[in-house]
Amino acid sequence: MLRKFLIYSTFLLGPVTLSAQDQSEQFALPDTLTLKESIQIGLKNNRDFKKAVLDEESAMYQRNEIRGAGLPQLSAYGQYNNFIDVFPQAVPGGIFGGDPGDIEVISLGVPQSLKAGLELNQLIFSNSYLIGLKAAKTGEEFYRLLAQQSEEDVIHEISMNYLATIQAELQKENLLANIDQLQSLEKILQAQYENDLARKVDLNRVKVNLTSIKSELENLEISIYQREGYLKLVMGIPVDTPINLDRSIADMNQKVQDFKIQDFNIFDRKDIQILGVQEQLYEYEYKNIKAEHQPSLVGFADFNKNAFSQDFDFISQNKVWYQGFLIGLKLQIPIFDGFTTKNKAAQSKVRASQLQLDRLQAEDAASLEYQNAINKYYSSLSTLESLQDNLALAEDVLDETTLLYKEGLSPLTDLLDAETTQRQAQTNYNNQIIQVRIAQLEILNSTGKIKNLIQ
Repeated sequence: MLRKFLIYSTFLLGPVTLSAQDQSEQFALPDTLTLKESIQIGLKNNRDFKKAVLDEESAMYQRNEIRGAGLPQLSAYGQYNNFIDVFPQAVPGGIFGGDPGDIEVISLGVPQSLKAGLELNQLIFSNSYLIGLKAAKTGEEFYRLLAQQSEEDVIHEISMNYLATIQAELQKENLLANIDQLQSLEKILQAQYENDLARKVDLNRVKVNLTSIKSELENLEISIYQREGYLKLVMGIPVDTPINLDRSIADMNQKVQDFKIQDFNIFDRKDIQILGVQEQLYEYEYKNIKAEHQPSLVGFADFNKNAFSQDFDFISQNKVWYQGFLIGLKLQIPIFDGFTTKNKAAQSKVRASQLQLDRLQAEDAASLEYQNAINKYYSSLSTLESLQDNLALAEDVLDETTLLYKEGLSPLTDLLDAETTQRQAQTNYNNQIIQVRIAQLEILNSTGKIKNLIQ
């Protein structure tokens, strides 16, 4: 995951930062950004989702394009010929009064000719066309599902990165608290050491621990910066936009407690629906290939005007134009194509069989994903309950140690240790709530109901 963040930081965040300076003012974000608001912003600006919506729009135009092939095809044309030398024609002698045994070469035609007309073609019957219409409609459904899946992916990705960022910020909060504690202890030990009331080794031990935690804090701040940057990238907002995430998501509020496990219906998942539509597309592909052996019928008409002349005088008002009009039918019946169609159909069958295997694999994987999500959820709830008890115990220890310290029965170090333990217990409890939220997200995602987050 760290490598992924670094890649985005190096190759993506940098260029976006440069181009985002003029865009930052376009995003007026609330002071505290909730998860729902982050998702809504992401669905408006995420580039991958926008591309998926454009693909859906393109599929609609593609369907219209295929439908248009069955409508009348009308075109105009013109042709001008200027024979510098009229093509000679050889005819038997005697036709024009010569010797019957000779061959006479004559020039038939005139040097100048002009032709203009309209041509109309109308597909009357083609089974391949009818199958193509059905496939285009199914293809439109395919891209609609892809757009919906992209929408769910954006929701899932934003939610996971939002929670991961909050979790890192909670860790930072804990480290800062520990640093405060150690700095206080360092001052006390320094004063005691200067008055020969403490050992130097104890003072150095605190200094070493303090340095280690500060180093850990620096690394964590880099991690938070990268996670926030990636979150902004997924949301489609400039990476230099300041954001303040709502930490109340780490609270065990009523909404989190009232979470109900969704019923698992594998056909609610978009990936399974997409595979089902792909199966239909392969069926249409096979039928379309077989339809190449079936006859097709096209009607056509050609209406034109023709003019002939020795010289270019077609714009003369006295010019005579001769009319031509043709209607007809064109029937095509494929008879033998060297088994090309047969082999194409066989390849289509193979692809359909491979897709069936992919679908079985996807269904098993989906069931496993749901079961893992359920197990993780119950496990995280159990851990949360233990950490809640541990937090209550740590608070009791802190209260008793504080009382003992005030009565002079406990050293200051015990009090500081108790405070640190209580803070650590609180942080662990908050982090575990995040894990519960993540488990809930995975359940929603595995059941195809992650859009419930924005309802």
